[in-house]
Amino acid sequence: MQQRLGNITWNGMTFGPGTQYAVTALSGIDDLPDVRAEDMDRPAQHGAYTGPDVTGARVVQLQLGLRGLSPDDLRSLSLALRAATQPQAAPAELCLLDWDILLRAKVRKRSIPYDAERLWSIGDAAIEFYCADPYLYGLTERSASTTAYSPSAGRTYPLTYPRSYGVAGLSGRITASNLGAAPAYPVLRIDGPVASPSIEQTGGGTLQIDAVLQVGEFLLIDTSTRAVLYMGSTPRRSWVRAGSVWPLLMPGTTELTYRGDALAGAPGQQSLLTVTWRDTSL
Repeated sequence: MQQRLGNITWNGMTFGPGTQYAVTALSGIDDLPDVRAEDMDRPAQHGAYTGPDVTGARVVQLQLGLRGLSPDDLRSLSLALRAATQPQAAPAELCLLDWDILLRAKVRKRSIPYDAERLWSIGDAAIEFYCADPYLYGLTERSASTTAYSPSAGRTYPLTYPRSYGVAGLSGRITASNLGAAPAYPVLRIDGPVASPSIEQTGGGTLQIDAVLQVGEFLLIDTSTRAVLYMGSTPRRSWVRAGSVWPLLMPGTTELTYRGDALAGAPGQQSLLTVTWRDTSL
């Protein structure tokens, strides 16, 4: 990791070295967003009862130096920047390439002043990004898959020589590595055929799904929003059994175990769990 910022990308534009948009200042990346504390004063006592601290939204300020080749070129740079920083319906990706950081952001403020006292080919701009999701994600999306756990077939009786011990069991385990400093919320995809699939986090509880998925059917689970989508679009939140625990990938390594019951009508076909995540920090 290096201190040099390097390039920033946003909405098809690139800012920084080698471009006509020099990054002159950046704030809000290494800063901790405002903390929402759940503290309560102790009645008739000194001190307070303290609860978990959670952060609010992250605000990122980006200042640019526009370096045109002529007054008309400077105007073109201003118009291109204006077009790329329009109000948005949904967050988009703001990427700091050399710092390996991805944020999901909206443009909330933009300033591109005109200064007649300066050289006409040089200008300034300031952009404020609002990140309702305050997490800093790694640029690389990580993924791992496993088939459902199944025990070994054991010995075949009556015994013959050479002896047959059946097929080996399948572990159904995934070891996920989160190189960030905050818990990562994985996206889980379960592909059938399987009945009553479950995902167990070592030392962290189990997410149990009361459903049957046939061959070609799948369930997409976003542990951040807790959306459960059949075939990626139809809500099926009711399929999550009461008391289930949603998996979190803590900093370091986390082991997940996938279990499920085979379907009688799908011999030889195995269900698949795919876990997708990014390194996550605050």
